[in-house]
Amino acid sequence: MLRSTLASERSASDLAEVSGLSRPATSQHLAMLLDAGLLKVRSEGRHRWYRADPHVLHLLRRDLDVFWNNRLEALKRAAES
Repeated sequence: MLRSTLASERSASDLAEVSGLSRPATSQHLAMLLDAGLLKVRSEGRHRWYRADPHVLHLLRRDLDVFWNNRLEALKRAAES
């Protein structure tokens, strides 16, 4: 669902259709992504448009890279000793 919002804004009904989830499950998923700060939402009349926040995704990627690189280096050292 997050990937579907990278290139353009999507409505909840679009995201439900693309993901194959029910509308209630889609709403729960969107709420979680919003709470995590990974999505931005824009209201237009009765519609809400969702889009991934590229800045937050960049920060998340950076932190995950550091996390995994450190652990993989430790695993490599353990395997080589």
